[in-house]
Amino acid sequence: MSFDLSHCAILSCDVFQEELFNYLESPQELGAMALLEMGLHDQPDVLRQEVQKTIDRLEAMPNIETILLLYGVCGNGLIGIQAKRCQLVIPRAHDCISILLGSPDKHQAVLKENPGTYFYSPGWVRGRRVPGPDRDAHLLEFYSEKYPDDEEMVEDLIEADHETYEHHNCAAYVDLTENAGAESYCKDCAASLGWQYRRLQGDASLLKDFLSGNWDDARFLVAGPGQPIEALVEGSSTGIQG
Repeated sequence: MSFDLSHCAILSCDVFQEELFNYLESPQELGAMALLEMGLHDQPDVLRQEVQKTIDRLEAMPNIETILLLYGVCGNGLIGIQAKRCQLVIPRAHDCISILLGSPDKHQAVLKENPGTYFYSPGWVRGRRVPGPDRDAHLLEFYSEKYPDDEEMVEDLIEADHETYEHHNCAAYVDLTENAGAESYCKDCAASLGWQYRRLQGDASLLKDFLSGNWDDARFLVAGPGQPIEALVEGSSTGIQG
């Protein structure tokens, strides 16, 4: 018997946009979907507020019984959120890369092999937020709007951003959708930074089970009405990549 999506809503970071539309077998049967901007994970408190507001909005739809939260730990941005009427389901994952690789263990294994790995995916590439030729331009525009009268502050913030990935030496591309354009962009980023390029084998099993109702306790947290989200991954307090 197939999983009934008509009573489910998906609330997801838009970093998963490509994967969701690739793996949802019957998207037209889904009760509702909400995609939130990936930049929210830079501000966990803001992310928490936006996710909670969206949950409240989805719960107002009488046909929705389950809200599937496609997020990871993400700086503990989801800790404390809850639904009043629906159940919430969320993968036990550090961040989006853990989900794309199929498990936190696989994610940690890559980092153990090379702690200097920076992960790229179609969603990260689409947002042009990854280290590479477009990141400085993106940050210049962002900070110039935020601090229009302080050019020195803008320069300092961009320099501080460079320092956050000084210890990285490898651009690792993980993809579940065979996005050749995004992979090519990742290779260009690696070349521009003088980093090694590496293609990682993605694993869609966690995402597929999430979307089909196969929610074992080891890989998913299911929170009932009124039950706040607590720790998702043992020993984790922040997301791995920001």
